[in-house]
Order: sequence, then structure tokens, then C-alpha cells
Amino acid sequence: MLASLKREIALMFLMPKNIYLPLAVYGIIYTIFIISNEAQNSSYFASFIASFITIFIISENTFKQDFDNGYLEKMICEQKNIMHYLFGKYLAITIFVFLPMAIISGIFSGTLNGSNSATYICALLLMYLTLSCFFNLGNSISLRRNNSLNALLIIPLLIPFIILVKEIFIDGIFEANINFLVAYFLFAASFINFIIIKVLHIQSK
Repeated sequence: MLASLKREIALMFLMPKNIYLPLAVYGIIYTIFIISNEAQNSSYFASFIASFITIFIISENTFKQDFDNGYLEKMICEQKNIMHYLFGKYLAITIFVFLPMAIISGIFSGTLNGSNSATYICALLLMYLTLSCFFNLGNSISLRRNNSLNALLIIPLLIPFIILVKEIFIDGIFEANINFLVAYFLFAASFINFIIIKVLHIQSK
């Protein structure tokens, strides 16, 4: 897994647009929603919408380059651990994109009832990573068809999660729902990534 993480970090530095473009998109969308919505919880709503759109955009190219240049096929042929490859991607994107997004949201949105800054940022990271898992599943499905809109097929699977996130970050019901958020993250990190691995094997044949 360490080798995969080093590779993903190196790719981040070789292509810095993978860092600043998502953050720029997040910042622009966040600002637009803050300006256009004067409701009491508008900052939380803006943060959720901005992160949802940003992560969807990021996920469009999660596997595309590695699929096109044959790296995925090479790993599968060599029977390397694809889960390490996925975790390397998730850790790199968390360090360079998701964590700054969470910090920005924490600075401008404050914290929710029943949470401190660290807990709030951790909850945001769980939300980001869960969304990323689901959108990456959509991306893996659409690799050969070269149509990122196919990733929208997994949105129905996210409806319960979106309702949960709304209750936590918009309605402010934090303590009662944080355990469900953790459970959803564990489900995505295990089962959804397991499906992604199976799909990547099929796509690389």
C-alpha cells in the first residue's frame, strides 16, 4: 500500500491541477451558494452541495488514465493487490483535496451542535470518502463506454446517504446520526470497494 500511496502522491505533484482545480471548483460553488442563500444553515448546505459536485467531478478521472495507459491491466495481470491501489488513491486525495475542503468548511461554517472542530472535520472527511467510493464505482462502470454520465447511475444508491447527510449537516442532528455515518462509510470502504475491484477486473479483460 505504501508503494501505491507514493505513486499517487507523486502523480499529484506531477499534475498539480488535480489539487488546485478541485479546490477551486469547491470554493467557487461554495461561494455562489453562500451568496445566493441567506438561510440560517446556508453555509452547511453550500458545503454539502459544493462537495457533492466537486467529488463527482473528481471521480470522472479516478481510473481513466490508469486504464488508458494499461497500468490497471498490468497490475491485474501481475496479480497485485488492487485494494492497496484504491487505498493509495483515497489517502492521496484525502490529504491534498478532501482535508483542505473540510478545513475550509470548518472555518466558514463553524461547527454543529454537539461537535467540536476536530469531530466536525472528521465527519466531513467520512462524508467525502463515502461519496468518493460511490462515485468511483460509477466511474469504474463507465470506463469502456467513455461516458462519465454513467456514473450518475449510482445516485439512487446514495439517496439514503444524502438524507442522512442532510440531517447531520443541514438539520444539525449530529449526535443521533454520526454512528450511521460511520456505518455508511464502513459499508462503502469495504463492500463498494470490493465491487469496484471486481468491475475493474472485468473492464481490464
